[in-house]
Amino acid sequence: MTADSASPFDPHRQNHPPDLDHKIVASLERLSGVFRHLLWQEATHSGLSPLQLQVVVFLRFHAPSQGTVSNLAREYRVSRATISDAVKALAQKALVSRHTDPADLRSHSLQLTPAGEQLADQSSRFAAPLTPPVAALPPRQKLSLYLSLLTMLHQLQQAGTIPVQRMCFSCRHYGRRPGQHFCHLLNIPLESHELRIDCPEHDAALW
Repeated sequence: MTADSASPFDPHRQNHPPDLDHKIVASLERLSGVFRHLLWQEATHSGLSPLQLQVVVFLRFHAPSQGTVSNLAREYRVSRATISDAVKALAQKALVSRHTDPADLRSHSLQLTPAGEQLADQSSRFAAPLTPPVAALPPRQKLSLYLSLLTMLHQLQQAGTIPVQRMCFSCRHYGRRPGQHFCHLLNIPLESHELRIDCPEHDAALW
């Protein structure tokens, strides 16, 4: 077995000799486990499946144009049929309604009902336990972590492992100038902490 094919979850490979790459991957897996547990816990409390809760939270904070079955399927890497089943269940609970596009009667978007908005506002804080450990990091370490995560997500997107992320690095308006990031849409330089992970004005770059 080569070093590249070794499992990052093998403690021996992590530690003899110390392999920081494998330790970081294993750490990210543990953090993802925490996220999944918090999501499942909140979904159970709300009487929803984890996917149904994710759909409700997504619809609460994103533009109606993004609230389509096809877009949600891409967002969560599931089939349209799976999303359709989740939406059907949410509609039966009177949390989601469908709105037809007057310009294209074959197209419709999903919107939260008032009850859906209320549930989303309550449940979207399910990841709150993760905030204090992040907030406690020294500012420079926090910024370094954020930039590292942005870079990893961008590389995973370029490799086709994950769908297009609504982040600066994948936007056609993003550019670099000597020593700085730059947004050509706003025509302003961006400090590293101003780089966005989920931008409403994102326009995917053509690679």
